[in-house]
Amino acid sequence: MLSYWILKRPDGKPAGLVRVENDRVLLTLTGEIEGSFTLFSETGAIPILPESETVLPGALAVLCAQGDRVTGFAAASGAAPIAVYRRRLSQIYTKTAAESVSAPPQAEPEPVQAEPAENISQNSTMKAKLTPIIAEKSEDISQNNTIKKEEHMETVTETARDTAEFSLLLRHAESFFAAYEGERSNEDVDNMVQKEDNRGTHEEGGIDIFTQEFPGARWRYVDGTDVLPHYEGTWRQPNGQTLHILAVRGRAAPRPPRALLGFTRFLRDGDGNGYWLRLTPLP
Repeated sequence: MLSYWILKRPDGKPAGLVRVENDRVLLTLTGEIEGSFTLFSETGAIPILPESETVLPGALAVLCAQGDRVTGFAAASGAAPIAVYRRRLSQIYTKTAAESVSAPPQAEPEPVQAEPAENISQNSTMKAKLTPIIAEKSEDISQNNTIKKEEHMETVTETARDTAEFSLLLRHAESFFAAYEGERSNEDVDNMVQKEDNRGTHEEGGIDIFTQEFPGARWRYVDGTDVLPHYEGTWRQPNGQTLHILAVRGRAAPRPPRALLGFTRFLRDGDGNGYWLRLTPLP
């Protein structure tokens, strides 16, 4: 499965793109960002370098931090809030520092004994014979360094060109998704999660969910072909206003999935399952 995450700075500006395919993760930067990168799954965390493919099963988020300051964050739709990964990163730093303090001291090196005069004379003769060879090797190394420097300059030029093309692609992608979300209406969501005549509908009453948040609400369960399974309920507020509630089961995330337009609240029921909710006042 192929997916992309946008790496953003704390001010919301994009700083790169994370490509995830079959547990292989590739981080590409579009601008300068300070700090080191850590790749997280639900149970693990490993360092990740830009432009270097990293493998982590179930990868969910990338966090860039410089000391205690977060400088960038990218996550999948089912990832936890950024505060969870900041806390996990802090625990990793604390554990590393503790292991460094508890490391055993290194043994002092043994004193070096002076060489006899006969060995010194033999070494001097050997050095005299090796000097022309060393000079020739040094010249070869200098030529190789010059060639590598020229190749590096060509690589830098290609990287700059690729970065510019990637930045343009990223801007087009953001414009597309903004237009796509703008075209989606509440009627589209209703067609996916609410149909009065589907055969999976149960009778009202007998469903007991969100008793603390919506006491006295009446619920029914809705399911069927081309319909997301969900709960539909009505609740009368203490001020007399009646709300229509749609609850679709999902995972906690910084924002709801793209398909659930208008679902702005995430709650967990007493059984531990999480739901995205949309609340609409009834006339």
